[in-house]
Order: sequence, then C-alpha cells, then structure tokens
Amino acid sequence: MQRRTVLAGLGASLFGGIGTAFAQGYPNAPVKMIVPYSAGGGIDAVARLMAQGLGEELKQNFVVDNRAGAGGMLGAEAAARAAPDGYTVLLAGNPELTITPSLHARMSYAPLTDFTPVALVSQSPNLLVANASLGAKTLREALDAARKTSGGITIGTPGNGTPQHIAVELMRSQTGLDIVHVPYKGAAPATVGVLGGEVSFALVGAPPLLSHLATGKLLALAVTQPKRSPLVPAVPTVGEALGIMRDEDFVAWYGVLVPARTPAEIVQQLEKAAFAVLQRPDTRTKLTALGTDLVAMRGKEFAERMRAETKQYGDIIKRFAIKAT
Repeated sequence: MQRRTVLAGLGASLFGGIGTAFAQGYPNAPVKMIVPYSAGGGIDAVARLMAQGLGEELKQNFVVDNRAGAGGMLGAEAAARAAPDGYTVLLAGNPELTITPSLHARMSYAPLTDFTPVALVSQSPNLLVANASLGAKTLREALDAARKTSGGITIGTPGNGTPQHIAVELMRSQTGLDIVHVPYKGAAPATVGVLGGEVSFALVGAPPLLSHLATGKLLALAVTQPKRSPLVPAVPTVGEALGIMRDEDFVAWYGVLVPARTPAEIVQQLEKAAFAVLQRPDTRTKLTALGTDLVAMRGKEFAERMRAETKQYGDIIKRFAIKAT
C-alpha cells in the first residue's frame, strides 16, 4: 500500500514537472487562432488585433484561421476537438457559445465543458435603429409612427436564433405590441433592409451602422443592455426608453478560449499576455474604431458570465419556442 502511494506521488510529481517545463517553453511554434466566421467581419477584425498583440507579447506568430459555417459552430467544433496544448486558441462570440446549445438538440461540442475561457475581450452594443424618414426622435415615438403605417412594426435582425431575434421576442412580449420579426442573413442585409424601407426598424450590432448614423440616414433609438454603451453614450437603453428589459444584456461579445484540459500554466500565460494587450493605451481606441467596447474580463469571470448567459438565453428560447431556422 505504501509502495503504491509512493509511486502515485512520484507519477504526479513527474507529470506535473513535465507540464510546467512544457509551459515554460511555450510557445515555441506558431499558434493557430480559429475564428468561426469569414474574414472581413467585426469579429475577424477583433481577432486580428488580438492575434497581433498576443504574438508581440509572447514572441511567436498567432495565425488567424477563419472557419466559417453553421452559424459559428464549425469553427467552434474544430477548436473543441483540437489538442489541448495551447497551440490552438479560439476567438469566438456568444451565439456559438451561449445561444446555440439551446437551439440545437444535438451538438458536436459543449461550450461550458469543452473550453476554458481565457479572456473576454470586448462587446458590441446591439442598436435598434430606424430610417430617419420615419420622422421620430425617440423609440416610443418611432414605434407609434410605425404602428400607424400599412406595414406595421417590423424589425429586421441578422437571423433566427440570434441575440437580436431573442431581444425582439422579449420586446414584443413586454410591450404587448404587434411586432413582426424579419430575419435576414446577416447584419449587413438587415441594415440595407431598414435603409431601403423593407422594414421599419433594424436591430443589429454597431459596426455596419456607424457610417449611416454619422450621415443621418439612420436614427439610433436604443441599445439592448442595462447600461448605455461608451461607443454611443447618447443613445438610451431600452429600459430608459420604454421602461422594459432593464436587466437583460443582449450584446455581441468576443472572447479568447482554449480547448478544455489545456495546462493551467499555459492558460495563465495566455491570460497574462491577453491582458497586456488589452491594457495598452491604444487598444481601447482601436476597438472603438471597430465598433466594439473594451471589456477586459479575466477567465474565471468570463466562465461565470458564460454560464449565466447560457441559462438566460435558454429560458427565453424555451419560453418563446424560438427556432434556429
């Protein structure tokens, strides 16, 4: 019995030493950063900013690998199945990490158990906008004006099962208004839809809207989060505008994760490097230019947020029987 105890202790010590030694030499080869969306989008821009910064901090190349498809699930699955050695990291958003599990009965990965969160980088507000031709200055006025038109109140979103779709369902329930959800295939088409008058409103992330807000073609009426966004501080929350959805936080966020069972020492190195990037004086400015607010949340708190948000979205999806397609 004593011999077994000694051997077990030696084994634990040996493997612990190997893990530590491995982490001390990390990274000694390029690191792949999987982004589960196509190049050129908002999350891709954030990923490239982080990849460059992490590479500078850790003295090794971080190579962005765009794995688009299935609403972010293909890229997330690839990261979940990767070796947990620190040479594959994932920069992903809340749709594939906290919403998808409640929309699909069968999934090839489990976000809460297949990943270890490293750092929550930033979040983009979802803006409820209307065409300036509607002639309203507040959300309440705009809803009243749209209600009186032949098309009624129609809100375009990037698609079924998105955070914006979920926010629309909750808004319809809490206002009692006859709101029609119009799913588009992405934020850009939804923006074009409200610009062209296909829908009376659009609820999408900030990046594709900023130029149209600057020219006055679109009017920002509210953000779907508890507090105003530093990106658009003059825009009220839905809670301020209508007295509803005061605690719900429907934003698009972007975070760095690694496959579960990645050695703790490597996770710590990545977190330290990520925070060194996020604390640089120019990082906030660069993120703002991309239409997203700096968050800089550490891995432990990021994991807690994922768990809480998964439950929140799951409850709403079940309540309103929301489908992915």
